Amino acid sequence: MNRQEALKKYIQAILPEREQYLSERVQKRIRAGGGSQTADGLAENRAFESALYHAKRSDKVYQALIRGELVQEYHLTEFELLCPYIQKENKDKELQLDFVRSVQKSRVSLDSAYKAAGFVAHGEIDAFLKRDQKHIVSIACAKTSCFLSEGDLTSLIPREKQTGNIIEMLIRTVFQQGVSSEFISKAFQPGSMEGLVFSHLKKAFPILKDCQMIVLPDGRTVSAAVKQAANGAADAAFRQIRKRFPEPRIRGLLAKNHSVRTMQQRADANRERFKKIRSALLQAVPQHYRDLYPLARRLKRSFIIHLGPTNSGKTYEAVGRLRGAVNGIYLGPLRLLAAEQFETLNLHDIPTSLVTGEEQILVPNSRVQSSTVEMADLKKHYDVAVIDECQMISDRDRGGAWTAAILGLCADEIHLCASPDAKELLSQIILDCGDTFTIVNHERMTPLTVENDGFSFPESVRPGDALIVFSKARVHAVAAELKRIGFRVSLIYGALPPDVRRDQALRFQHGDNDVVVSTDAIAMGMNLPIERVVFLEDEKYDGDIVRPLTDAEIKQIAGRAGRYGQYDIGYVNAFGFRGTISRALAKTLPPLTEAIIRFPDSLLGIPLPLSGIINQWIAMKDKGCFSKASSDRMAKLVAMLETPRTDKALLYRFVC
Repeated sequence: MNRQEALKKYIQAILPEREQYLSERVQKRIRAGGGSQTADGLAENRAFESALYHAKRSDKVYQALIRGELVQEYHLTEFELLCPYIQKENKDKELQLDFVRSVQKSRVSLDSAYKAAGFVAHGEIDAFLKRDQKHIVSIACAKTSCFLSEGDLTSLIPREKQTGNIIEMLIRTVFQQGVSSEFISKAFQPGSMEGLVFSHLKKAFPILKDCQMIVLPDGRTVSAAVKQAANGAADAAFRQIRKRFPEPRIRGLLAKNHSVRTMQQRADANRERFKKIRSALLQAVPQHYRDLYPLARRLKRSFIIHLGPTNSGKTYEAVGRLRGAVNGIYLGPLRLLAAEQFETLNLHDIPTSLVTGEEQILVPNSRVQSSTVEMADLKKHYDVAVIDECQMISDRDRGGAWTAAILGLCADEIHLCASPDAKELLSQIILDCGDTFTIVNHERMTPLTVENDGFSFPESVRPGDALIVFSKARVHAVAAELKRIGFRVSLIYGALPPDVRRDQALRFQHGDNDVVVSTDAIAMGMNLPIERVVFLEDEKYDGDIVRPLTDAEIKQIAGRAGRYGQYDIGYVNAFGFRGTISRALAKTLPPLTEAIIRFPDSLLGIPLPLSGIINQWIAMKDKGCFSKASSDRMAKLVAMLETPRTDKALLYRFVC
């Protein structure tokens, strides 16, 4: 083929490329002008055909190609590069331009390129792989067998799940369907099954190495076609290999594996360790939870159970006994309430110290300590103790502190203040401890009534109101709106620093502020001059979910309305759900049936890791009326912090 014939073939090959280029430009221009047709639709559209016709007429490159000329620099350069290859082509055969271009870029001879393409086109690659499959399968089976018997299989089972019979666990999980393709591939690492197939192909067809980028008539490269064939051969080999590894053979090979034996030894050691933990725990935990507190069991304690609704004077009467105490303690649910009793007793010349988890004010020669219930010292002896809001004994999060105080407080005379629904549960616990009790019933000193008229915010707000919401953000938002219209507002919520909360409460008590906006922090016995409690929300976030208020919570919060000697009636209202509040106040609460028991620190003496002790404590069954508090968060924290040298007592204090 001479040069002129080669040029003619080249032009015939690139002319469709130029037509495609012009067609795409016209399509883009029509779409940019607002056309919505698809590409196929455009091809049939007269407007498109007309536009394409004019584009071809005006395109100098296209018109030159029609005349048999090359005017574009790129085409001239490419033709000079490809001309020697085109001239060697059969002049009667259509020029495969992509093939010739790939030959020129690969810098191989045309004969080599045709030879490599022929291996693919004539099925010689597939035929070789079919003949070689037996050899491939043999090698893969040997590698898989070796990996099963000698490889490190530790990564197949997470360390925390290495329990029980390791081989059984592997059979049930990793080898449930026999040896998988992924497992066989791991046996080849750092190589692969496909790599093995490729290496065999390169030895059989060395020419493929230089011809990888040659483009075949179907548009694939030689490399892509060979890879596809190799992957197919590998998949066929995988299927053959899996048939050669039935479950009995897998079990036999795993039994020889050192890493499997090591995992089994570790699992056995862990099982023995947990048996010891379980045994030690069962020995350390007595038959009755009351016996976790031997110091208290040595005493003959006398309980006075003060039962009554809010604002019935039960706490006032109980705390009155502390005034004559030689060594007394008050335990309440809130720092603010402990601080209130601290101030009240000191004002009555009863030297009292304040000890909470957040602050300590130690008064010299104090006879009484005012604390939050979690700070109870169960080793110290008192002559008089007051435990407030004892219905909290059933609270899933904090109830364990009340249970511990009632079971373990070393005091001769203990006053328990609670709502009437706690009567049976408290009585049962005291009798189980072998102690005596007296019940004092208290009646509410001011009646509580739900207002007939609805409430509108902020129009219905009046001095003496306590507006109840359930988040810090809402407290500030409501207070800001009330301040905007001229109200003087006190804010009370749990996250306020103690001195700020006391100042806010005092401002409302002394009349410096008109209203108080609060969370349910005011519910637990705070003595504020509230005439009316208004619920602005009927849901609260309890640490896990946003849920509706319980009847007990509504009664506790609403009961803050009315102040004996200041307001003859306590009023309750709500913003949009007054009926819900009214129904809750009318209900009689069912008796409490369970007391929450927390993780007993007496178990710290067991000579085993704290994480193991806690996990075994969680696994123990509940006893009688006691239900274990959730220790999951404690267990997670301990797992994060524990080391072989960790001081258990110190770590326990941290996680609490």
